[in-house]
Amino acid sequence: MDKISEQLLGTVLVVDDDEGVRKVLSRWISDMGYGVKIAADADSGLEMIRDNAIDVALCDIRMPGHDGLWLLDQICRFYPETAVALATGLMEMDPMVTLRPGVVGYIVKPFNRDEVAKVIGRGMVERKRLQAEGPASSGPKMLTEGMLEGFVISRG
Repeated sequence: MDKISEQLLGTVLVVDDDEGVRKVLSRWISDMGYGVKIAADADSGLEMIRDNAIDVALCDIRMPGHDGLWLLDQICRFYPETAVALATGLMEMDPMVTLRPGVVGYIVKPFNRDEVAKVIGRGMVERKRLQAEGPASSGPKMLTEGMLEGFVISRG
């Protein structure tokens, strides 16, 4: 893929400790027309983001050393315009994870190409929104009317 195409469609970082998962995701994402960077752990992923313009980071949650949630926190703190999608082997995710600021979605392993395409597409839309807002809007967000529309909150 040439540099012009990568600039037009964006770049996705895949962070997963499983080499097979990295290879499959890399091939699928490349076939979708995106530039792809890969990292085998959270620390390498953070280095990759420091050295490259990353639009969407697709991160495994459970990895040796620092996990995907640590990486999410680092990205939100230092690179708030990068959208983050999480990959997990867990069928159900704690809402404290899925509703975290910066998470555009998550996919459950084993995932398919369509699920990957949807979460990356959602990430690219979020990346454009964050870039349009600019750096002054990064940081903690206040809840505004309509943000929780569709969520059910129960009192125990």
